[in-house]
Amino acid sequence: MNKMHINKTIKFLIVISSGLGISLTLIDLGFSLSPFKYFTHLSNLFVLSIYLMIFFKIKHKSKLFTIIKYQAVVSIVLTGLIYNFVLRPSINSIDYEVNSLADILVHTLTPILVIFDNLFFSKKGIIKRKYPLYWLIFPLIYYLCTLIYSFFGGKFHLGTSYESNYPYFFLNISEYGFGYFIIIVLIILVIGYTIFYINNFLYKDKEERKNGSI
Repeated sequence: MNKMHINKTIKFLIVISSGLGISLTLIDLGFSLSPFKYFTHLSNLFVLSIYLMIFFKIKHKSKLFTIIKYQAVVSIVLTGLIYNFVLRPSINSIDYEVNSLADILVHTLTPILVIFDNLFFSKKGIIKRKYPLYWLIFPLIYYLCTLIYSFFGGKFHLGTSYESNYPYFFLNISEYGFGYFIIIVLIILVIGYTIFYINNFLYKDKEERKNGSI
């Protein structure tokens, strides 16, 4: 299997992983749209939409698409990191089926596949230094919508016993303060600038090899 086939296969697996993860969750909840109140499923839906466009070669060479595509990448990486290192240790398995197929797909496999794809198969040298600042927009819009939803009485549920005005504890500034919120913002920026520096380092390395400098 040559590199082109591996490239297509990875992108196909990303579509399958994100799409199947979302679908299994919806089926399990009787096709309720409540999962889309959570950043996890919005980020998976974001990735699914972007990678469907890429897989089917819908025009995607503009700067705007690059910004939007990597917004999806940052969002799904954030999902994987926050869930596996912050949320999962505190989740009661009675309320939420940890390690179910849907759980693994949306929280772990899809983020890993997206990271792998962008390390080895994404175009290099196209990310500008200011782009990571743009990638704060989607998470901040999500948080604003969460506040509005909560203000009008909306609730978030996990299993049968957990109910909250917030989808994730660290968004509850009134109880936990700004500390957690600031940490999340910093994590998003770290993810964004890590992607920027890796992408540009790999681009420079490729160019140097092409020019015989190495």
